[in-house]
Amino acid sequence: MDINDYRKIIFLNSQYCTYYNENKSTVLAGIMRSFGYRYSVILPDEKLKEINKTYRKFTAVMNACVAAEILLYIYLVIFPFFIEFMKMPFVASVLVLSVIPLIVLYLTYFGINFLYENYLTRYVGTFQRTKFKPQLENIDEKVFAEYQKTPRKSVYVLALIIIIFCLYAFIPTLIGTLNMHKKYDFADKISNVYLKFVPISPEVYADRAYAKSQLKQYRDAEKDYEAANKYSLSDNFKYDILGVKTYYLQKNEMLKEFDNAINAEKEESVKYLLQYEKATYLLKNNDYNAALNIYNSILTAYKQKKKVFFSPAKAYYNRGIIKNSLGDTAGAKLDITIAKKMCPECKFNFDTTLIQRPF
Repeated sequence: MDINDYRKIIFLNSQYCTYYNENKSTVLAGIMRSFGYRYSVILPDEKLKEINKTYRKFTAVMNACVAAEILLYIYLVIFPFFIEFMKMPFVASVLVLSVIPLIVLYLTYFGINFLYENYLTRYVGTFQRTKFKPQLENIDEKVFAEYQKTPRKSVYVLALIIIIFCLYAFIPTLIGTLNMHKKYDFADKISNVYLKFVPISPEVYADRAYAKSQLKQYRDAEKDYEAANKYSLSDNFKYDILGVKTYYLQKNEMLKEFDNAINAEKEESVKYLLQYEKATYLLKNNDYNAALNIYNSILTAYKQKKKVFFSPAKAYYNRGIIKNSLGDTAGAKLDITIAKKMCPECKFNFDTTLIQRPF
């Protein structure tokens, strides 16, 4: 097959091919291109030009209806009821998310095709329904030559779709990169725009939550972490939420949150991390004796070579601060020396380690 024949095959399968002549009759394409309408005579060029214009109008209406239906289905059905769909049995979710939309789209095609048939009956006359199957030998060379000169507006639509898809896939990565480079305000603004169009993206909610936590918008950050859990159908960010709460809850309420989390946690290494966080919170609130008891306990576990997720260096440093505040200067000096030896590059502070930058 030479290149010209290949181009003709593309033409035959495109919406630019609206008719062909065969056995002294003209077959017109339907809106659903598998349908065709055979007339008993070869239609004149003037009629075919008018039919061509009308055909393009009907296909434009059809494409607009299909696009509107898809967008409406996404924004009025899928996004609001996303969680319910994900909790459905697999077969039921497939039916709702694919079969039903396909039926609606088919009905749209069928309805517009029906209107187009009415137009043909009024403008041209009655026809015989047939399959629309043009072959290379049916091509009208004049029409093909005109097709080759016609600007491909569909290419621009395809390019727009590709750009939208790339933005959909790339922007979450961009937001994560902005957080990594501490551009929290910019990350927050881009996340706001993205979530207006894709309000079910757990990774973007998590990234926005992290940005908000760094901007000290802790209550908003908590809401975003909850949304990230909701749309990921998980509790992956439950400890980030706990960390955010340390910045605005009253002390008694926060201590209850810590106790509930520690009691609910089954993994011992995570319990030690939560105990470390509780001790650090107590230290920030000048409750030195209670904090000291917890640091002693978790550092004993560390010395016993139990698996721990907290930073031993930070625990030693914080215990040193407590000892210094309680008058144990020698003990404070020893703990702080151990901490700096364990982690010379560490910047010691009392910030929670529960809030993690999402990857």
